[in-house]
Amino acid sequence: MIPANSSLDRSIRVFRHTSAYLNVSLMREGCIGASPIKPTVAITIRTLEVYCQTHRVCPCLSIHAEAKKLCHLHGIRYHRYLADQLRVAFDVYIEVQCRVDTCVDSALGRDSPNWHMLNACPACHYEVEDEPTMPFSFQLSMDGNNSAKLVDPILRHGNERPDPRDQCCYFWMLEEYVDRFKHEVCNARQQALLPTEVPDSGQATETNDTWVDEPDSDDSSSSEPVSVCLDRWRNAAPEARKRMFAVFRKSGIFVSICRHGILLTICDMVRSGELMKYPLATIHRLMEVYQRPFVYGYDIKCMFEKIISRSSLSSTVHQLGVDGVVNGFHGHAHNRLCQVQHHCKYRVGAGKEDFETCEHMFSESNGVAPEIRNASEFHRHQVLDEHFRFSKLDKYASLSTFIYHNYVQALDSIRTNEDFLHQFPMSPDDFEADLSDERLYLQTAASKRKEDSVEIDYTLDFQNINGECSRKEIAGVTRRRTNTSKKLSMKMDAVEAFENQMGLTEHWSPTDPRRVAAQSRITHRSFHKAADDVERLVVMRLLELTKLQMTGYKLRTQISKALKTCANAIRNAIERYNKFAARLDPPRPELTWEKIAEYSFAGEFDLLHETDEQIHAKHWASPANRQAAIQYFDVQRSKEELTRCNVEIVWLLTKMRDDEEDYAMSISMLQSTDPPLAAELDRRWTYLCNVNAGHHSRIQQIQQLAGYTGSFSPGSRVGRPVRPSNSAAHGSMHQEIQDDGDDEPGEIADMQSALEVILGRPDEI
Repeated sequence: MIPANSSLDRSIRVFRHTSAYLNVSLMREGCIGASPIKPTVAITIRTLEVYCQTHRVCPCLSIHAEAKKLCHLHGIRYHRYLADQLRVAFDVYIEVQCRVDTCVDSALGRDSPNWHMLNACPACHYEVEDEPTMPFSFQLSMDGNNSAKLVDPILRHGNERPDPRDQCCYFWMLEEYVDRFKHEVCNARQQALLPTEVPDSGQATETNDTWVDEPDSDDSSSSEPVSVCLDRWRNAAPEARKRMFAVFRKSGIFVSICRHGILLTICDMVRSGELMKYPLATIHRLMEVYQRPFVYGYDIKCMFEKIISRSSLSSTVHQLGVDGVVNGFHGHAHNRLCQVQHHCKYRVGAGKEDFETCEHMFSESNGVAPEIRNASEFHRHQVLDEHFRFSKLDKYASLSTFIYHNYVQALDSIRTNEDFLHQFPMSPDDFEADLSDERLYLQTAASKRKEDSVEIDYTLDFQNINGECSRKEIAGVTRRRTNTSKKLSMKMDAVEAFENQMGLTEHWSPTDPRRVAAQSRITHRSFHKAADDVERLVVMRLLELTKLQMTGYKLRTQISKALKTCANAIRNAIERYNKFAARLDPPRPELTWEKIAEYSFAGEFDLLHETDEQIHAKHWASPANRQAAIQYFDVQRSKEELTRCNVEIVWLLTKMRDDEEDYAMSISMLQSTDPPLAAELDRRWTYLCNVNAGHHSRIQQIQQLAGYTGSFSPGSRVGRPVRPSNSAAHGSMHQEIQDDGDDEPGEIADMQSALEVILGRPDEI
């Protein structure tokens, strides 16, 4: 007699030992033993199934909390070894589920290499024949997350117990695969440097966050250093981030997720920050499997584009037509030139997608972080696997709802903005021309600022020498003659160095036109500095306002207090801006708090820097025209969204029809050869039928919308042979399985033997 722990049944049950292995006997009675040879405690499969599903929807429920709950229900004192026994039984349960999944995949013909990646999301990857042409076959987001850490066992109490088990799902990329790209950044950096600036081979290591220190590109198409965008995100991160990685063996995860929230790839970030090798390996894996054009969203795409263009993936990226964009929210911290080049609202084929799916998924996966931080590598992967496997089921169940909301949003956007654009005195060609002109202007303006740097520095140092000294400086000469003489000598040396650099034979006089021009540019520099201060403070305000909806009460309170201080700092910065703006010739318009509060993108501040009068004559500089341009591009992306949603509806309908055929055929074949597996397939198909019924109902709602332009019937998948429909046969078979009476002894023996084949020998588990 072995006590079996169940959350629903606290009675004592006596099992007959009917097999050479005790665990097989327990399994036949619906229990799993807590040890492989001579178990003294068994957990019912029902209890393990309840915990598995509860942990999926509530990741904070740990195995220890579940053990304490069972102890309370059974009226016994909790001991830590009971949680260990529950963990052992749960590991066996997960292994059984994986082996059953393998048998199901084999029965359905879904065991070919990369099948699960190629069919991860029906709305993204289930291509059908004669579909509308789109610039990109599917959309995805990728990003790193440092919450899923793993503490190095060296820092924990005791010795690490070896665990050779390896349970990774299809979406994992191994460390060896990722490390193939660890030298790509160094190679790209050497290509960007001059031959005399190539570092020694001993320095070409990957010990730091290489994306932070990546040099600017010499490409003339991007004259403004886009590393400014990178610096803004780096400054927003906590300083401790750079110093804590030595504590962790795994410092986080890097994922790619389709726009519907289904995981495509994942890899561990090993003792490092978000290095470029992780997105490079991700892009390579996606191109290797899908062989189709896709668009990805990445928060530092502006810098990543330069790396990938000089990497070994460059030719494949161009051949397949892979492209990227900067995420919608991350555009707040990118300069205006970067926005017009990389932001998703200006990219043809991006639709209404904001490419912030990773942030939504991380808000869910962060729930498992406390449990996996001190776990073994095997259990860390096990928890993440279970989380993302359930997330896939959950996202599939909401696919049609996702498409419905996007369809309604796109129709509302078109309906709202098109009437205004028809009355606005600008054509679509004018909006496109203005965008190109703005991009060209910002590139030229960035180049001009660099050219004036030497002349401005020379004029500043020369003024300190040739002008009258202040009273404070005169008093300093009297009190500290020697120090003042050294200071004057240093300034003279600096002036002479600038004169040699510019090839001057004599000093600039106060009336020299070159000095007057440089003096004007000094005023402009002070003005630009004041504009930068306003921009920096507003970016902080935007980020903290966003965090108010994402964090706990205590942190929201602290951020609210910080916002009050930030608001005062912004007002002071506005006063400095207006002070220097009034000194310009002609003076710049005054900036008010009300105008600042309405800014939605920090890139709009780039217009404050410009003192050239030509900017006021341009169409895109007018506030009215800029607002109209926003509405125009919103309409264009909305029309692209409608096209993509129409395609996704057909793909989803086709997937549901093909699933019905596949399950019906497999269940019919297995009824006579493998009844237990047929019963498992029928159970899964029952759940899938319920989900698909919801999809059909929601798709009918979409098709009844005013403005729907898509198809009303499924298509034919590319490469799939045409099969006769067996839905009627499956319906009668399904009813026969449900209405079957008591099992005959022969059926029970067949089910037991089949279960032993699926599970294998106990010592192999």
